[in-house]
Amino acid sequence: MRINTRKFLLIALAVALFVPINGCNEDQLEISNPNTVSQLDFFNTEEDFRAAVNGMIHPITAVFFWGRVVHTGPMLRSDAFNVVPFANNTTLSTLQGVPGVSRWSVDMFPQLYQTIFRANTILEEANDENLPQGSSARNEILGQAYFMRAFANWYLAAFWGNVPLILNTPESDEDFFPEQSTQTDIFNSVLADLEMAASMLPQTWPESDLGRPTSGSALALKGKTNLYMGNYAEAATDLRSVVTSGVYELLPGERYEENFTVANENNSESVFELQFSPQDNFVWGADVPQTGSQSNFYIDYSPPTVSLDRGHYINPHILQTFEDNGDTFRRNATIAFDYPGATGYGGRPFLEDFAPDIEAAQVAGVEPLFTRKYAMLFAGTREELPGFGHTVGVNWRLIRYSDVLLMLAEAENENGDQSEAISLINQVRQRAEIADKPSGLTKEQVFDAIVEERIMELTGEGHRYLDLVRWGLADEVLGMGSTIANGRHPKSLAGESAVFTSGQDELLWIPVPQLQANPNLEQNPGY
Repeated sequence: MRINTRKFLLIALAVALFVPINGCNEDQLEISNPNTVSQLDFFNTEEDFRAAVNGMIHPITAVFFWGRVVHTGPMLRSDAFNVVPFANNTTLSTLQGVPGVSRWSVDMFPQLYQTIFRANTILEEANDENLPQGSSARNEILGQAYFMRAFANWYLAAFWGNVPLILNTPESDEDFFPEQSTQTDIFNSVLADLEMAASMLPQTWPESDLGRPTSGSALALKGKTNLYMGNYAEAATDLRSVVTSGVYELLPGERYEENFTVANENNSESVFELQFSPQDNFVWGADVPQTGSQSNFYIDYSPPTVSLDRGHYINPHILQTFEDNGDTFRRNATIAFDYPGATGYGGRPFLEDFAPDIEAAQVAGVEPLFTRKYAMLFAGTREELPGFGHTVGVNWRLIRYSDVLLMLAEAENENGDQSEAISLINQVRQRAEIADKPSGLTKEQVFDAIVEERIMELTGEGHRYLDLVRWGLADEVLGMGSTIANGRHPKSLAGESAVFTSGQDELLWIPVPQLQANPNLEQNPGY
């Protein structure tokens, strides 16, 4: 981790943007913004702004968003994971969540709005005196604020769809009760912010600031946004700019696994990754400097007898995709299972180290296939790793160059250039040292090749569920009739109700406390 957490903004900010109001006399109620920072006390110097930028990023990496909860919920909805049910902890990941009941359903939403509030504050407080026009410091600081506001809004739109779009800090009582915007309006705002960010951020940062968003990060997320919106020509332009920048390149196949360990963080393949660090002073959910930046997502990717939430198994069709393509580099970095030379925690032989998990799989009636990415097998023996994983600080790679190449291939295929799309797919396959896709494929065949390649390249990195939703394949793969897991539903361990429901599960439910606090919000369809 390179971002200096010692500079985190030392200001206490509220957990939620929208303040719950219950049992109060409205005539006597005085609403004040608990997030406000006095201009007299702060935002006077460049150093103040740089500290504020770090404070802006913190809610994203904290345990209630990317540090843990986003994985416990939407990321594990993928068909790759057959989740072992564990009370309300796993109902988001098994598509069984009930608004107001399921654990974790309320936690992610306010974290994103915290970051948005802080980004808005930075953008509003900048002036010619504290951040002179045209200075590199101004561009670096405001560029990060535009990027992080776009980042937070991107996930609000992707996960919840129709939510308030907040582009200013509150100025009146009415501002505490914003109305919802459409998913399209939010994505359009994301595009505008990323355009600004790309024009202000540097292509690279010095060693002391590695991991901060760059112009390439902004263009990659902008291209992804256009792809999700179906703006394929615009997506191709954005993503092509990343490819032709000359900044990024794929690691060799034998080093593919370095993308998911502490080794070689912020490498040439990393377009944007969230920075995490091991810390002994673990405080659950605290928004305090020097806390909450551990890789607690370890809980969700560790095997069943290690995970505090009972873990999951990898469905066999994922392994079969690797086998059908003769792909061993990516297979061995993605799935922990029995193959010649396979190891477990601390480098112990797989069959010895995973013996209790293999037994648990046999009892459950599933194949003994386990997640390797982000399960921290590299970090020591099972006995050396605490349950919460707070002594591990592996960065989460959010956008890798291979993802950019495959998104560009998808855009070019939709634009009618199948030849270029195949060439881009083959760049990714050549790194894995597997056979090229042949020329002359139809648009449909190229699309199928992209879907297949994204399984091998990106399984376990948080892309699959949103991919299935945007492709219109979620019901086919995760719906009632799916039998892709060797004749079983991919969520079979959670029971018959653990299925995708069209018209509902494309989005998460808006947290009930937010609906209670703000009469201008309406629940998403189906809930």
